[in-house]
Amino acid sequence: MIQEKIREAIIKTIEFVFSEMIFIDTLHIDEKPENFTFTQILFIDIISPLDGYIIAYLPLELRKTIVETIHSTAWEEMHATQIDDCLLEILNVIAGNFMTNFLGRNVKYNISFPAVNYDEEDIENIEDSQEIYFDAEGFIFRMNVLINS
Repeated sequence: MIQEKIREAIIKTIEFVFSEMIFIDTLHIDEKPENFTFTQILFIDIISPLDGYIIAYLPLELRKTIVETIHSTAWEEMHATQIDDCLLEILNVIAGNFMTNFLGRNVKYNISFPAVNYDEEDIENIEDSQEIYFDAEGFIFRMNVLINS
């Protein structure tokens, strides 16, 4: 039951955040795509009242679309720090919305600062997390969510 609640909360969150902040229609994909590739891993810890994390696996073209939409500036004209800060803030918004959708509006929660993760092998218990794929107007990306119960 908790796995289904996690799945529903992240799907609702991603569809809302991408639609309202990035202006991209995004739908979850039921089956794992055959040729999924990504160029960046973004990570945020869930600290309390639950323990876990949320990870975004983003392909380059989606990263470009997100950043260019938020900043209204061409990707090539931005510094790498601006790009990373923008994407990390989007993950922070996703995490906050997820926690509200998962726990309800009246529950206080604590999450870490988001970070770029350079190696998936550094992520603990990745095999226990839920993988959920999304299609953002042709850009396929993945979210992993782990809530330790």
